Amino acid sequence: MRTICTLLFVWIVLGIQAQIPIVVKIEQRPSSQGVQPAFEVMVPQATATEAIDLWKETIMPKGLFKKGPKMEKVKDEWLVNNVLISDITSSPLNVITQVSSFTGNIYVRIFLQTETGFLGPVGSSPEAVDAANRYIRNYAVDLYRQAVTKELRQEEKELKELENSLGRLQKQNRSYNKQITEAQRDEKDLKNEALQNEELLRSQQNMITLGNTTESGKEQLEKQVKDTHKDIDKNKKEQYKYSRKVSKNERDQRDKISAIERQKMKVEEVRKKLGGIM
Repeated sequence: MRTICTLLFVWIVLGIQAQIPIVVKIEQRPSSQGVQPAFEVMVPQATATEAIDLWKETIMPKGLFKKGPKMEKVKDEWLVNNVLISDITSSPLNVITQVSSFTGNIYVRIFLQTETGFLGPVGSSPEAVDAANRYIRNYAVDLYRQAVTKELRQEEKELKELENSLGRLQKQNRSYNKQITEAQRDEKDLKNEALQNEELLRSQQNMITLGNTTESGKEQLEKQVKDTHKDIDKNKKEQYKYSRKVSKNERDQRDKISAIERQKMKVEEVRKKLGGIM
């Protein structure tokens, strides 16, 4: 019951995360250039490193021959000057980026400085502001999708490891059953040998009674019968040992199958979450 409740809780959390909209807001925030309007967006699951790496790729696409501006970190800001983001404006921009990390999400703040000041709600081109809003939201969606894709790969990896573990258990179980079968075959042979020796022992006893043989032959047969019964007992212990291993193995298999089913559900939930990011 506890496991089911835990899974339900996880699925509810995942469902809530999948419904979190990616919204860019323009807020007045402190920066190295004073308090300025910033395009701010919350992105679930992503890390600061992932955010900056993707932002670099987004605003400074790599070219074979062209040398572009470089992004540098100064204290808690990443700075790049004179970068052309044609999807926002035809003029170069100075870009200041800040990332704040919290449990389960990050906040990305982006300041876009033009020749006449920072893009924002007052005194800026509405077209440029709308374009910047769309551009940064698309970046945030890509960042969120990247983070969930990483999560999906991890969940799929765990599922694969569980399936491989089940395969090893099944192979091990076949080996145990083979050992039991061979031990049962050996037990049958030993019992036949014991019966033959016991029959010979009875015949030997009759011959001693009639005076047709000595005690030495009888003693040898008695030892063989005794040794054979020891081997039978040893064989039964081997069978019992492997039977216990089979029982434990089958319990482990059932547990592993249950874990696989739970993990498949988790994988499917993350896939749904990934598909719902827009």
